Amino acid sequence: MFIFVIKKIRNFKNIKLNDLCFKSGLSRSYLTKLENNHLNTCNLDTLKKISDALEVNIKDLFYTEYDIEDLKEELNELVDEYGINSKEVLEISQLIDLIINAINKEK
Repeated sequence: MFIFVIKKIRNFKNIKLNDLCFKSGLSRSYLTKLENNHLNTCNLDTLKKISDALEVNIKDLFYTEYDIEDLKEELNELVDEYGINSKEVLEISQLIDLIINAINKEK
């Protein structure tokens, strides 16, 4: 199970969704579904188009269950830096929840 972080990368690189659509050749509705984790799979060709458009490695487009420990460490650092109720902490917490829920669905 993959949790896509396409939107996070796109926002970090200050790329608008329409620009990603143009560069990747993928539709806005399809990319929106991937960015919001409403689709949990796509083919390698699609991942390649997105990674090329964002100028990142394909593996950078998603988190997997193996990233949970790293995310927990990042979460603790963000709590120390920004406090428990910060936007940054909430985002990481939600990612961890998504991954755990996806793992539990597979079982």
